[in-house]
Amino acid sequence: MRQDRSSGKKAEPGYRHADPVTDAALDWFVRLLDAPADPTTLAAYRAWRQSDARHAQAFDRLTEVGGMAELHSATLAHVPANPVPMRRPGHSRRAWMGAIAATGLLAVVGTHLYPDLKTRWSADHRTAVGERREVALPDGSRLVLDSDSAVALAFGGEERRVALLRGRAWFDVVRDTARPFRVVAGFSTVEVTGTAFSVQSDDRGDSVFLERGRVTVSRLDDPGRPVTLAPGDRLTATARGLTMQPRPDPAEALSWRDGRYAFHNERFDTVVDTLRRYHAAPILLLDDRIGMTRVSGNYRLDDPAGALKALAGMVGARISSLPGGILVLR
Repeated sequence: MRQDRSSGKKAEPGYRHADPVTDAALDWFVRLLDAPADPTTLAAYRAWRQSDARHAQAFDRLTEVGGMAELHSATLAHVPANPVPMRRPGHSRRAWMGAIAATGLLAVVGTHLYPDLKTRWSADHRTAVGERREVALPDGSRLVLDSDSAVALAFGGEERRVALLRGRAWFDVVRDTARPFRVVAGFSTVEVTGTAFSVQSDDRGDSVFLERGRVTVSRLDDPGRPVTLAPGDRLTATARGLTMQPRPDPAEALSWRDGRYAFHNERFDTVVDTLRRYHAAPILLLDDRIGMTRVSGNYRLDDPAGALKALAGMVGARISSLPGGILVLR
């Protein structure tokens, strides 16, 4: 459970904003959602709001997020004129869910609504959310781009190089011992002469899974100590180093190529992170305890909302749909 920074009371766990004042405002949204008419809660909220002008500004800012149509439809249309959360006839819980979603959207809106312009300019091939695409490379090799992924190519002379700018890709590389094939991701370089493997990259690290053949993986900042993988091996590369992971079921590790997401005994928050990549609107998970629950399943990636609804029932989560396709789990 999270500690409410202003009142000292426990608040519901979940999303944590980098700004402590805004995070406290989120705590109040969550608490008022569960008890919008409770006199004690309302009195504590008013005391917090009046104790510092920044508190009122942060709380009101969450109900006044504007300038973007997606946020406007998800929040402002459902927030009462008086920011003090009194129960009114016809006032629904959905209004407060929209307000809570606004806080999370402040952190993820750039990713979901405004793709990185640098990636757009740099990429030779990219996919939209929910799209997969096979690409024939100049040397006869091929790659499959997963949802919301992008690559830049450099082929010529003795060079065969692919920069994975975002997302995940599977490679089937034509053998050429004279020209090693390199994939450069956020934290690592994968080098092969001929093989099949996948690479996934995000801000936290890279993940390499070898289907067949052999590859070497080295860190970008420490290329002198590569690690060699054998078929079935999986390795992660982060700022801390290279780490071998438990060998996954190959059918699960590559199920995304067939439009499926197969997983076994995964944390629910890990599953949510994966499904976010296939859902065009933000997905917010507001309960850390639910996030730690282990789940297994096999779902179609073209229906991430359906998969989440099924999984929510397994972990005891409530799922709410907001305008614009936004999903909130708590």
